[in-house]
Amino acid sequence: MGLWNIQMQITPTLLTKQNLRKLYNCFITLPPFNEYKMPQGHKVTFEVINDNEVFGWFINDPPRIIIDSIMNKTSQQLIETLLHEMIHLHLWYTKHNDFDQHDKKFKEIAKKVCKIYNYNLKEF
Repeated sequence: MGLWNIQMQITPTLLTKQNLRKLYNCFITLPPFNEYKMPQGHKVTFEVINDNEVFGWFINDPPRIIIDSIMNKTSQQLIETLLHEMIHLHLWYTKHNDFDQHDKKFKEIAKKVCKIYNYNLKEF
């Protein structure tokens, strides 16, 4: 159970690209992202899709974070997905070659995120 463990069902009126940007802007001011080089929210495109295939993903150049509204049913899932994609974004933004992989550098940051927000690293 994470710090941000609010098992509230996400409604279409709540899961919007504008609200994703607000959450992102909040999390870049909190640990561990406040210690990392991150683009400002207005420089990232946020999208909400109804795909039912993945929780979310990051696409680079221009930077986009895409969140699936079907897979992210609760605020807990939404926040975990956003934080996960923010790691990929950070790695890309700092020119890490394998920004889209779950390699050693990704896992190092994921471990910090999971420790801070009390998430299960194996599920993250």
